[in-house]
Formats: sequence, C-alpha cells, structure tokens
Amino acid sequence: MAAQPHMDRASAVARILANNGDLAALPQVVFKVMEITGTDPACAVALERAIVVDPGFSAKLLALANSAHFALPKKVSSIKDAIMFIGLRQVRQTAMAVGVFDMFLGKSDSESRRRRAWWRHSVDSATAAKALAKEYGVDENSAYTAGLLHWFGRTVLDKSNPGAYEKVIQLQDRGVPFWQAEEAVYGCDHRDVAMASAASWGFPEELVNGLAYYRRPDDHPEDNRLGALVAIGGVIADVALTGRIRNDGSAKALPDWVLPHLGISDEQTDKIIEKGLGAITAGSHLHF
Repeated sequence: MAAQPHMDRASAVARILANNGDLAALPQVVFKVMEITGTDPACAVALERAIVVDPGFSAKLLALANSAHFALPKKVSSIKDAIMFIGLRQVRQTAMAVGVFDMFLGKSDSESRRRRAWWRHSVDSATAAKALAKEYGVDENSAYTAGLLHWFGRTVLDKSNPGAYEKVIQLQDRGVPFWQAEEAVYGCDHRDVAMASAASWGFPEELVNGLAYYRRPDDHPEDNRLGALVAIGGVIADVALTGRIRNDGSAKALPDWVLPHLGISDEQTDKIIEKGLGAITAGSHLHF
C-alpha cells in the first residue's frame, strides 16, 4: 500500500492540487511514450505516431537527438530516424526529460533561476540513480523516472502561490529543514505533492513510493529500495553541482537510512559517488 501523508498534510495537498491541477499535468505524449516503451516488445511505429502529434515536443526531441552527445552519423529530421539511431530506451528517457522540463519554467528571472537549478538537480539525480539501479536490483526506467520527478513537487508549490517559496528559503537559511519549512508555509511538503500527483497519473505503487526519498519522524520504516536510490542520486547531484557534499540536514553522504535498504557499507560510498558522477558528466546534454 502506498505511503500516505499525515491527514493535515493530505488536506493541504488536496487543496493545492484541486486549485492548481494544471500545474501538475504531464503532457499526454509523455504518458503514451511511457505506455508504449513499457510493453515487450515495444513498437517503434506506435512510438513514432504518439510523438509526431505534438509538434513542439517533437522539435525538442529532435534537437536533443541531433546534439553532440549522440554523435549521430547524420542529422536526423524525423522522429522515425531519431528512434532508429538512438534507440527506444533513450527516446523514453529523453521524452520524460523534455516533458517534465516545461513544468520547471518560471515567469520571473528569479523563479526561472530557482527552477532551473531544481531542474538540473532532478536530471542529475535521475541520471545517477539510473546508473546505479541495476547493481542494486532496481529497474533502470523506474530509477530515472523517480529521480526526475522527486523535486517536481517543489515547482508545484512554487507556482501555486507565487512568492511564497521565498519564505521557505528564508526559513532554510535560518537552519530549518526544508520539509519543515515547506510544511510551515504550505501545510505540506514537496514529497507529498509529488507522490499525490504520481498516484493521480496512475503510476505504479512502487514508483509512487520511490518519491519518498527522505525520512520524516512520522514515517513508518519499510523497504523502499527505489526511494533509497533516489536519495543517493540526490546526494551525487549535489556533489556534481558544488564539488562537495552538503551537510545542512537535507543531504548527507550517504543518508543513514538508505544503507540497510541497499546493503551498502560506508566503505562503498566513494565508489558509488564516483560512478554516479561519471554518469552525470556523460549525460550533461540534458542540461537544457
């Protein structure tokens, strides 16, 4: 059974999503891409048809396919060619990134800077989590999707009440943990919003629970390998951005609770971070 937020937090989440439902809507094309690539075998023709109906989405996907990262033998001008050259799995990952990116756009310069930083953290977390997934028995697609969406709730909170997130940042600057700061301002935190949104999209229960990537005092201890992997991805994303490990109460190397979930020893930490950083460097083409 998916973890449920505290009743007061649940009411706050319901209010935010009811009043701002359009802020928590993935493009329909993303759902189609996930549905098609989740079948075995996936159908390239069906995938092409799902994407070409959205011209803006198609243009962004083609721009990424033609980026230096893929080093294709020729420029591709069609979704069909993009699928053929970069493969179904990469199209799925790139489509997810393109679809989620628009949710992080801001109207003001300060909003855009903040949300683009959140976006970069999300992409880097997803990339690192995916790189480590197979080693710890976690599905790579689930690891990437959960990593990409684990900060999505922040942008929903930010958009739901313009200017209010500045109060969250001020509380954090005074040493208040981020989830407590968000709850003080909004009545819930971004984890609650992300999990509720993912559940409303019909995402699998494992993926919804994978967005519970940090621990609160009222959490029930339960096996959450995906959430633990996303937590590790977040730590590695912080290292990629700052060159050092944050120790402000929101990210430590590595959070104690993740170690037993994945069977990690303290001695393995450096190796894990190094592997994740390598994947982030290789995947930097998604830093739009």
